[in-house]
Amino acid sequence: MADLRLSFLGNFQVIRDNEVVPLPPSKKTRALLAYLALNSRAFRREQLCELLWDIPDDPRGSLRWSLSKIRALVDSKNLPRVIADRSQVRLDSSDTLIDVSELHALASSPLESVAVETLEAAVDRYSGHFLEGLELTNFYQYYAWCVAEREQVGQNLAAILRNLIHRFADTPTRALPYARRLVDNSPYDEPARTGLIQLLQSNGRPKEAEQQYRLGMRLLAEIGVEPSGLLYQAWRGAPGEDRTGSSSSTVTIPTDVINQPDIEIPTNTVGHTEAFSQPRAHSHSSVTVQPAASHSTLRGREQETEQIAVAFARVVQQNRAGFVLVRGVAGIGKSRLLQTITELAHDNNALLLQASAFEQELLRPFALWIDALRQYSATTQHDIFDASGVDNRDRLISSLSDQLAVEAGQRPVVLLFDDFQWCDESSAAALNYVSRLCAGLPIFGVLAARDEDIEDNRAALQTLRGLRHDKRLQDIHLGPLPPAALNQLIRDCAPDADAEPLSSASMGNPLLAIELARALCAGTGGGSIDELISERMSQFNPDATEVLRWAAVLSPRINIESLEPVTGLTAEGIDEALVTAQAHSLLTYTDLGFRFCHDLIARSIYNAISPTRLRVMHRRVAELLEQKTAVDLGYAADLAHHASQSGDAGLAARAMVSAGRLCLRFFANTDAQSLARKGQQLATRLPDRERVCLSLDLHDILLCAAPIEDWQSAADTYIALAETALDHDCLAHARLGYQMASYLRWSHGQWASAREESMQAERITRGGTDKEHIIGLAEAARCLALLEKDLGHANALLMEAQALASRKQLNVEAILAAQGMLHYHRNELGAAEEQFKEARTLCKTHGNRFNEFQANEYLAMIAFERQQYPQALARSQAMIDIGQKLREGSEAPFAYAFNHLCHYAIDGDCQPLDSAMEQLRIADAKHRLAYILTRTALLDLQQDQPQAARIHASEALSYAQALERATEMMLANLALALASKAMGDDIEHRRAVAAIASLDAASVASWARSRAHRLLAPQPSG
Repeated sequence: MADLRLSFLGNFQVIRDNEVVPLPPSKKTRALLAYLALNSRAFRREQLCELLWDIPDDPRGSLRWSLSKIRALVDSKNLPRVIADRSQVRLDSSDTLIDVSELHALASSPLESVAVETLEAAVDRYSGHFLEGLELTNFYQYYAWCVAEREQVGQNLAAILRNLIHRFADTPTRALPYARRLVDNSPYDEPARTGLIQLLQSNGRPKEAEQQYRLGMRLLAEIGVEPSGLLYQAWRGAPGEDRTGSSSSTVTIPTDVINQPDIEIPTNTVGHTEAFSQPRAHSHSSVTVQPAASHSTLRGREQETEQIAVAFARVVQQNRAGFVLVRGVAGIGKSRLLQTITELAHDNNALLLQASAFEQELLRPFALWIDALRQYSATTQHDIFDASGVDNRDRLISSLSDQLAVEAGQRPVVLLFDDFQWCDESSAAALNYVSRLCAGLPIFGVLAARDEDIEDNRAALQTLRGLRHDKRLQDIHLGPLPPAALNQLIRDCAPDADAEPLSSASMGNPLLAIELARALCAGTGGGSIDELISERMSQFNPDATEVLRWAAVLSPRINIESLEPVTGLTAEGIDEALVTAQAHSLLTYTDLGFRFCHDLIARSIYNAISPTRLRVMHRRVAELLEQKTAVDLGYAADLAHHASQSGDAGLAARAMVSAGRLCLRFFANTDAQSLARKGQQLATRLPDRERVCLSLDLHDILLCAAPIEDWQSAADTYIALAETALDHDCLAHARLGYQMASYLRWSHGQWASAREESMQAERITRGGTDKEHIIGLAEAARCLALLEKDLGHANALLMEAQALASRKQLNVEAILAAQGMLHYHRNELGAAEEQFKEARTLCKTHGNRFNEFQANEYLAMIAFERQQYPQALARSQAMIDIGQKLREGSEAPFAYAFNHLCHYAIDGDCQPLDSAMEQLRIADAKHRLAYILTRTALLDLQQDQPQAARIHASEALSYAQALERATEMMLANLALALASKAMGDDIEHRRAVAAIASLDAASVASWARSRAHRLLAPQPSG
């Protein structure tokens, strides 16, 4: 007999020598073990790294660590099963018993010849879905394999169940449990549900049969399938058949299909276009809110409570920030321990900020901090995390730290973050930053995390390592509750119960102990959370069960408004189901609405849903979210989560685009990058036309989120994708590709290439829709105006775009920006100002932050050219606010440099400006540096510093000549001419004046030409 057994169905288990081996906490390690065990071949290490790890995770190091943990699980003393060298890895599972392989072997055998007892034992043994909780949807190749294996497991189990139902056709009572299991396994299988309805009728359960009929109709509508009539026939009987009082003991699934035209099919199909309705008022007068029990002392956790109290006292006495990490398995009492700390905070007049992380919200930036501050003060939360300031790491986290510092200066601050294993990256980074910035303040943080999940959260682990390194973190591990405390806990729930057997069965887990006690009171059994929840839900009617299933999918956002469009039930029916679940201690009612009493309850209900049904349910939610117009980062996280779980690569990739753009709107650049990279993984599996369009959208997000290191290769990639999009007649995306390439060329000084690619973008749109053509014309005009090239052509393109836009009643931001640039060039500064103000408003409305910055940039420059320096200074602050939140490009350095330029013009202090210009040189933004240098040189002359003016103007001229910027060349030569004259250098003066004269016919801004002529004109004598 093999000494190693692997169980991948339901609970993941490794059994050696009949002993269950403790598993490593990392989900990726367990997933890797399953993947290697079920794929009996060698894999290159690079393949496995790509399968389960992101680049920032040090994939090779992570793979080595996981393999070391797997060796400890599966290798025997004289039999190494993990076979690995420097390039390849495989797992020798030839002598290993694997439940999935056994199920496949049984299902592929002639089932008619297999004993009934063997089949029944197999159904009991192979319970649970394949690799529950190990879907890892962020890694699409692995996820696709997991989904395929789950489908195969479901098909094999269905074959065994059908065989058993057939064998028990004459004994409906024995067949009924297997029919229920088959329907749960294959919820969209119409014949399977037909058989269940017939069995319910035969067992004298007509009401439940009707409920199954109606549920079956809703599920068929859910996937857009027309009913064949089998369900109706099973419920109502064949024409002329009398169902009243029928109790036939034989089940026969009809072979003819009867269509019933009078059946009303629910309209909430997969392709249904109605989005989640807006919140509307529902009366919850029937809801009885159960107040949480309050205990000043937590039984069995006196030592841990004392440790936390001592740690808190130390923080207050020493005026030094400190943190405690409470770790343990799910249900061990971490959240309950945190509840006792709220009393500690209140008793000490501390400010309490508390929040829980959710697995579904791993992509919502600053979720923990936003939720915690919202409960404390909605005004404070809005001031820090409002739409104009979200996710600028330096400024936002600094603002958060400042707020906490103010509070901690008046009283201790207590942070309680539950389920920290699901903390999003931004919240973890903020915690790390706050802990260091507020190290000398009485801030006490308690973080609760599950052992089995924290190891795979890289951001959370990095923060914890930082706290440990700074000696500010104390670890507390919660083990099993002591027997005496557990016995008393059981007696509190079931006073007449024999506590010791239940205590032994719960193995020190208080949540399981409470559920066992409740089950005893209800007269049911079960030995695990899953069994207990299953038995409790078996008392619900199908509609209530459906509501709870959808609630588990939507958790933590459970409300009638979101449940109505997905369940197809009325608000009253949903409300009744939620109240029933509350009465059965599955749900609780809070200030935020209904919530599951514990995440394990939600997970148990979720895991009991068929994998096929889960994908459909997530797809349904994602499609509804995709249609919402809400501008909210929580929406972005929800959309990305549900789309990832849908199994629809196209929907998931589109969701990553939508969520990524929303993150950019709120300056959540790191999260936008993460979403875009996930989208790129998904897009590789799509048909060419869809793939190229989504790839361009995702590249656009990456371009906006962070600087591109190899910008030349990136520009070539954009052009190649644009050409492919053109081959597929996707003109809007082809234009996008060329515009992205044009922007990259422009930002790195390749003006000729930028012009050509912008013009190619315009040529492409001529064959597209009117809107595409208008945008193409406007963008080309803006590019030419920005480059100060072919301004006549730019004006012609702009006039054509304006005429088309007027006829189509379209308001295009690029038209306004191009108009503003041309007015600015012609010295029509009043008209330019109005155009840029309107463009700025339109950009802000659409969330286009780069163009919003550019509009503010021109508005500031207009004020400066008018010598309205205080107004230019005020406008520079808007540039700073946006620039420092954008990716690390030249926007922020230019905004600061311009701000200091205004200060130089007002108060004559040049030192801060010199430092700011150095940052602009590092950013290598020659066009913006040339602008700052020429204006600095002209201000130097006003300060009687001709030598400084010459130095600044010479540097500006070198950049302007390289970029062929005629306006900046004229201004630089103007400064050189004036400086040389002041220094008595006639040769340099004449050279500069001649250079200005040679530029007089060039494409120089009118205001610059006028200034040069005015300043160089002979001064009247006397």
